[in-house]
Amino acid sequence: MNMHAVVLPSVGPPEVLRFLERPRPTPGRGMVLVEMRATTVSPLDCQERAGQVSRLIPGGRPEILGHDVCGIIAAIGEGVSKLTVGTEVIGLRALQNPGTYAEFVTLPADAVTRKPMKLSFEAAAALPLSGTVALQAIRDRGRLQGGQALLVNGAAGGIGSLAVQLGKALGAVVTGVCSGDSSELVASLGADEVIDFEKEDLATLTGTFDVVLDTSGQLTLDRCRKMLRPKGRFIPIVPSLRTLLDSVTSRFFGGPQTVPPPLAQPRRADLELLAELADQSKLRPIIDRVFPLAEAAAAHRHVEEGRPRGRVVLCIGSEKTPPKTQR
Repeated sequence: MNMHAVVLPSVGPPEVLRFLERPRPTPGRGMVLVEMRATTVSPLDCQERAGQVSRLIPGGRPEILGHDVCGIIAAIGEGVSKLTVGTEVIGLRALQNPGTYAEFVTLPADAVTRKPMKLSFEAAAALPLSGTVALQAIRDRGRLQGGQALLVNGAAGGIGSLAVQLGKALGAVVTGVCSGDSSELVASLGADEVIDFEKEDLATLTGTFDVVLDTSGQLTLDRCRKMLRPKGRFIPIVPSLRTLLDSVTSRFFGGPQTVPPPLAQPRRADLELLAELADQSKLRPIIDRVFPLAEAAAAHRHVEEGRPRGRVVLCIGSEKTPPKTQR
């Protein structure tokens, strides 16, 4: 049986993406098959499409992009016992194994959990990758504790908007940095203070924060050093040679450190926590715009040409149509 997917035949501009038929995958042992309802277009997808990060992906260029999984279980592989056909789920494909721009996707059962009941498929699709990156960055890499101070640079973006809310859920005092036209949005997410980067110089903040999370790629340890407490941690989400070197050298000197960005390891426990917080109304994904799967090229152009608030989503199929199940 076949399915539709957005295929990347070669690297290049958004127009290289093609909406084609491909064989429908079947789940192996310990795997599930998900009939997709939505996925997202992340900056990483755009970089992979343009050939900017292919060297980081084992096996070379992926045929199908995408990491966020949101849909309905259509089949389960041998050895899967805690999930059943027909369950609405979210999940995460590992960074080295993309492939969610498709009508059907397989992934390990331990990289899947039930979809938050309070969220639509489109909203829930924005949780797995961005939420996992934000959670593993501030909780695991940043070791953020209740009562500590967190600064999120790029607080209106897909990762930053979730990091603000996760910081509050962890009991931190959160400052969000964004453009002036996003200030109201970031404040509505629970930020204790909002800084308009177009009007205020971050370099004037001294000795204030325990953790600085930069989702924009604009900060370095040198720029953050004065705003971090003596044992503070700087976490750049966008990797670069400079931040990689800083993460090594800063270990050998006193003062703040650069911590390497998380690799967004798919973990069911983390996905369950994100879903639980969403159902408790403590985590609200921000959706910038929704495109049909067949218009993935237009979605990529939108991500690259603007500064989306939250995530750009690809809608797949119809929520009103029952899933085509396999047993």
